[in-house]
Amino acid sequence: MVPLLLNNLPLTSPRALLQDTDDAALRERYRIAVIADPQLTDWLSYHQSGILLTLVETYTDIFMKRSFHRLHASLRPDAVIFVGDLNDGGRLSQGEVFEKNKHRFMDRVFESKSSAWNQRPVVMDAVDAQQSPSEPRVSKRQNNDPPLGEEHINITGRYQQMVDIPQSARERAAMRNAGKSVRLFVAGNHDVGFGDTLIRSSMNRYKQVWGSVNYEVQVGNHSLIVLDTLALSSGTQSIREESQLFLTKLTQENQTYPRILFTHVPLFRPDTTFCGDKREHKNGIVDGRGRQYQNMVSTQLSDEILRGIRPDMIFSGDDHDWCEIAHPLDGSATPEVSVPTFSFAQGTHQPAFMMLSLYNPDHKTKNVYPMVSASSGLPVSTEDSVSSMMRPSGDATFAYEECMLPDQLAIYLCYGALFAMTLNWIMIARYRWMTRTRRMLSQRSILVQWNEASHGSTTATAPLLQSLAQQQQQQQRNGEYTGETTYPLSNAESPQESLAIEEASLKAKRILWPLRMEKGYESLLAATLNATQSADVLEELSESQAYVIERKKFTRKNSNLRRQDYNHRPEGNRGVLK
Repeated sequence: MVPLLLNNLPLTSPRALLQDTDDAALRERYRIAVIADPQLTDWLSYHQSGILLTLVETYTDIFMKRSFHRLHASLRPDAVIFVGDLNDGGRLSQGEVFEKNKHRFMDRVFESKSSAWNQRPVVMDAVDAQQSPSEPRVSKRQNNDPPLGEEHINITGRYQQMVDIPQSARERAAMRNAGKSVRLFVAGNHDVGFGDTLIRSSMNRYKQVWGSVNYEVQVGNHSLIVLDTLALSSGTQSIREESQLFLTKLTQENQTYPRILFTHVPLFRPDTTFCGDKREHKNGIVDGRGRQYQNMVSTQLSDEILRGIRPDMIFSGDDHDWCEIAHPLDGSATPEVSVPTFSFAQGTHQPAFMMLSLYNPDHKTKNVYPMVSASSGLPVSTEDSVSSMMRPSGDATFAYEECMLPDQLAIYLCYGALFAMTLNWIMIARYRWMTRTRRMLSQRSILVQWNEASHGSTTATAPLLQSLAQQQQQQQRNGEYTGETTYPLSNAESPQESLAIEEASLKAKRILWPLRMEKGYESLLAATLNATQSADVLEELSESQAYVIERKKFTRKNSNLRRQDYNHRPEGNRGVLK
């Protein structure tokens, strides 16, 4: 960065000009926020539709809305200038789509109704001010004009300043205290097209909504010049006529204030020109062109602009990335900065904007950057020429600095990664909980012990099985078999002991009811009966999970079975029915 001087005090960076936002500092300086290529995402951006398009539009709008609100509230600029490409599909949008995107830009994202000093363009044609954007101005056909197409649309107007811009410190303070700023606009190729393929109907509509594409306003003892290099790059006279007349007018005028030029397309530079360390992409701006775009204006046009306007500073857009160079001209240097895009959806990870401070209390007419060691006729990087760029006059009249915005794509990717990690953690925790719960239940449940006993050893249950078979045969011979299994009252010395064993067998049947149709049920049931001789096991049975689950389902049926079994017993062995 070139060393700057303010009030005869050297500044190694322009931060002192830019960061002081109290009323005393703002009273002396005119501050401008430079925003390039907001390029509101729409149907043309990624050829999306439906809910996906809605999501993309919503989140890109939210990012720019919050960024703009924050910069406007904290930095308190006197003016905001948009350096082209306001909407991505602006030149092709029609009807309701155009109105929707205009509303998004003016009201939703950049809060024109609440924060714009001028609700109409600062400079526009008087005829356009009285017409609707859907009614383009039409001129009479000339003999050499084509009979069809939009070539008959006249895009040359007579422009005048429609809005008074606050100039005095008191007026600007009142405007800032009201939370407002002046809005200025530059046309971009996404708004109107480029060169010979420029869409005239889109150009006229742009002028009626956003104002003139060529104008000059004076603020802060500086001249802000907006030049339409899109039309100037055309070889068609009817397209470039207005811009050419404006350029000629500036060439013939005497310069009264330092000139700062705003153009959407950067001026020419060789492909090998270094753009500075702040650039995100490795390569510089390369000369390329296609339908409705061109990466830089031609060499001839660049030279014509530099020699005609002789700007002190140039701000451009279109490239979506930072690029800072210096154009040598007659032994002096003219810095040019290509401002990065304001949107995170336009190929740059870290969007940005520029803050420009103007300070010219002595009404100087020119900032001079003598360039001693520059290559003849070729732009160079400011880093290569810092040692040869000085200010003999002693005072700087402006300073600028790039203001970076968050890397929103990285933030969203982090959100996605954190969500995936959280979901994965929940699934793993759930799986571990289920595994641990099953292990605990298997350790608590007596069914596992019974199952191991029934399948692991048959010698322990052989007497029970033999006794069970004998009892069933005896009941069949006596005509007392009811279809339900009863169990022997081996070694029963009293009716109370018999009743306890009977109750244990009924509980075992309730627990093992779901296994009734499985192979080995009888042996499992017998092993269960043998296990229930212990009072501790009976207590665990009453609390086991299987018993709790099956108790409600089979209580009524088992009660009836008990009553039937009781009625078929001999009277001396019935005991007490509970």
